[in-house]
Amino acid sequence: MKSEISLRPATLDDVDALTALSYKTIRQKHAEVIGSDAVEGYIASGAVPKYYTERNAFLWVAERGEEPVGAVAIKDNEIHLMMVTVDHHRKGIGEALLEHGERLLFDTFGTIELESFRDNAQAVNFYRKHGWQAVSEYPMPEVGIPMVRMGKQRISR
Repeated sequence: MKSEISLRPATLDDVDALTALSYKTIRQKHAEVIGSDAVEGYIASGAVPKYYTERNAFLWVAERGEEPVGAVAIKDNEIHLMMVTVDHHRKGIGEALLEHGERLLFDTFGTIELESFRDNAQAVNFYRKHGWQAVSEYPMPEVGIPMVRMGKQRISR
């Protein structure tokens, strides 16, 4: 399945498609972790299209055919965002995005990080499976949602 996936730098033309796939996935996957009210409040805030617009230069888009099915944002030494549309979970897209982000970051940094909802077992287990380890846990500022910061070390060559 990974061979059917292509990765490319994002453009501002991707904002609407990435926003739509994010809304769908956030509603279906994050409501069980942080609650429907928090999800709907986040969506109503306009933060998703704003994120994709402001961080467009740091985004890579995964496509199957010509359809955007996921994205990874990398900035500094961090995988800042990983999103795969819920319709394409468990098809190798997240793995392709993660490997791409890691490869780009490890070209510059020896240690890289990301954060996830602590109670999103699917995501946390996915990262652990790929060699990431929990570094710290903390509540998200202002809303108190439990978060986990994870790290990974570059393997010496």
